[in-house]
Amino acid sequence: MPDSSFFSLIAVGGAALFGLHGAVGLAIKHHIHRNNYLNSACNRVFSSKGIYISIFPAAFLAVLFYCIVLFILISGIYQNKIHILLLNAAILMALPATGYYAFKMFFRLRVICIGCIRVHLANLMMSFAMLFYNFQ
Repeated sequence: MPDSSFFSLIAVGGAALFGLHGAVGLAIKHHIHRNNYLNSACNRVFSSKGIYISIFPAAFLAVLFYCIVLFILISGIYQNKIHILLLNAAILMALPATGYYAFKMFFRLRVICIGCIRVHLANLMMSFAMLFYNFQ
C-alpha cells in the first residue's frame, strides 16, 4: 500500500488539475467574452490595473503555472524521481501572487469572482499538500 507521501503528491496533482480547469476557464472568458458581460464581477477584476503581467493576463500565466506543475509530476512518474525542490519553488512563488490577487479582489475592488476564488483555492490546496509532504 502506498504511503502518505504518495497521497499528498496525488493531492497536489488533483489540485493542479482543479486550478488548471479554473484558469483555462478564466483565460477563455477573458479572451473571448470580455465585452459580453460588462457588469459582472469577473469583468471588473479583468479590467482593473495590475491584472496584466507584462502583456499577458494573470489567467494565462496561471495556466502556464499549472501545466508546469503537472509536467513536473508526470515526468517524475516516468523517471521514478519527482523533483520536490522544483515543486516547492513553484508553489512558493505562487503563494505571494495568490495573496496579492486575493487582496486586490476582496479589499481593493470589493468584488467576488468565483473563478478567481477557485484558482486561489487550488493554490492553497497545493501548498497545504506540499506542506504535509515536507513535514511527514
